[in-house]
Amino acid sequence: MKKLTVSFLFFYSQIIGVLFFITSPVNGQQLHDSITYYHNMVLNSKSKDSLLSGYIYFRNQKEQNLKNKEDIKAIYNLRMIIITQIDLGLIYEAESSVIEALKLIDNQQVIDNSLMQDKLALYNSLGMIYRSMNKYDKAIVIYDQALEIAKRTSDSISLHNNKGNIYKDLGEFILAEKEFNIVYNERLKTGNEQLLAKALDNLGSVQGKLGNKRGLERMLEALTIRIKENDVQYYYTNYKHLAEYYKDRGEVKEAKRYANLAYEAASLYRESYLEDALPRLLEFSDDGLVSEYIKMNDSLVKERLLVDEKYSSAKYNLEKEQRRTFKTELQKERQEKLKLIYLFSGLTVLLIAIFTIYILKLRHKKEKFQQVYNTEIRISKKIHDEVANDVYHVMTKLQSKTDTNEVILDDLENIYTRTRDISKENSAIDVKGNFNGLLNDLLLSYKNKEVNVITKNSSKIDWNTIADIKKTTLYRVLQELMTNMRKHSQASIVALTFNQAKNSIVIDYKDNGVGCELFKNNGLQNVENRIKSINGTITFESQVNNGFKVKIKV
Repeated sequence: MKKLTVSFLFFYSQIIGVLFFITSPVNGQQLHDSITYYHNMVLNSKSKDSLLSGYIYFRNQKEQNLKNKEDIKAIYNLRMIIITQIDLGLIYEAESSVIEALKLIDNQQVIDNSLMQDKLALYNSLGMIYRSMNKYDKAIVIYDQALEIAKRTSDSISLHNNKGNIYKDLGEFILAEKEFNIVYNERLKTGNEQLLAKALDNLGSVQGKLGNKRGLERMLEALTIRIKENDVQYYYTNYKHLAEYYKDRGEVKEAKRYANLAYEAASLYRESYLEDALPRLLEFSDDGLVSEYIKMNDSLVKERLLVDEKYSSAKYNLEKEQRRTFKTELQKERQEKLKLIYLFSGLTVLLIAIFTIYILKLRHKKEKFQQVYNTEIRISKKIHDEVANDVYHVMTKLQSKTDTNEVILDDLENIYTRTRDISKENSAIDVKGNFNGLLNDLLLSYKNKEVNVITKNSSKIDWNTIADIKKTTLYRVLQELMTNMRKHSQASIVALTFNQAKNSIVIDYKDNGVGCELFKNNGLQNVENRIKSINGTITFESQVNNGFKVKIKV
């Protein structure tokens, strides 16, 4: 009977409310005395007036909490509101409240265990609401969704129990028995007599529908436990199930006896139970008009539910779609902002790169000017030290006329040779042609009676693959090394070995000169700077009276 289903929703909501409320504190704060008072009033209400008082109180609390943006407290308020709405028969309003609470949970950035328990409780309530609307398929879907997120056994038992009630309403007693068996087996493990009695009663009522003899035994066992435990709250359900059992078997006398007992239990406990128990008792009336009225009333209730079908679920789905659309628009807006950020970042990087290149060019230009300046100083010093002094010396000889013309001519030839060498050291080099020949000419020009210059593998180097700047640098570096050798080393043998490995050239220089304590004077410093300018490496190795070694890699 539909009226039965609606009125009994409070019974289930009470249990779920208690189970979930215990594990879901309101944001970790102590409940105020008034909240505790109305909370107990709602869960233990025996009249609609107390339910209405609880509804008004929690509705006002919800509005205040939403205004203060305290969503967690508002979710708790809505759960209490839902319990009152279900028991007052405000099914569609209860559905809207569930949806409102679920939206608040969905809007939270972090869903912790407490909020997950709230969500489970709301799913439970929504399943019961759909059951009262005869939307059994939707109720099953909701319970299955809840089972997917339920982590505690106590939560799962409650959900299986509710699924069993749905299957029982549908007349699918085998499926109902399966669900109630799960609950019964779990309750056996707890040792809680009251919970075991409930599981026995539900399982027995379904087995009775299936003609299983154990059904009656389990219902009577549940009743015995409840009487022993003085569990008055559940006398009514036990008597009601026994009345149904005997009515299904045509045992009217026993059915009527248990229906009377159910009515008495309802009158002692809850007003909503009476609304369900009275029609059940009147079914056994001999007055045909009463029976006809009951049937007609059931039909009218069902018809009203169909006619009064509201759009709350559709509204929820629509709002979900709107939220999805809003999130999509928000995502697009974020992407546009990200594009602007990326564009700005790209422009910033580009400007930094341009500025860096400009600074590097300025620095390179400055270094180039410095190199030119250093070269000019070096050439000037060399001309002064090696040419000007000799010219002055020759001029002195001419003035004194102490030397013969032949000696003076030798001195002039020497000055000419030095001037030519200086010019050669600083003149432009044509590295486009036969660079190997050019390099050999340079090295062999330092060969004479006192110094033997040996080169190895220079012809095996593929000089065409080497950049011109590198070839020019190598030429000047080797020229500097050979000049230093002639001036300072007193070497009789100089060996230069060339090797090529992939894109690198390695040159080993060795002489058997007097060596020195390594100190980077202007000559060696210029050599090192030149090699570094082309990202190469150069190492020097020397000891007094033990020759001079250089390793170049470019």
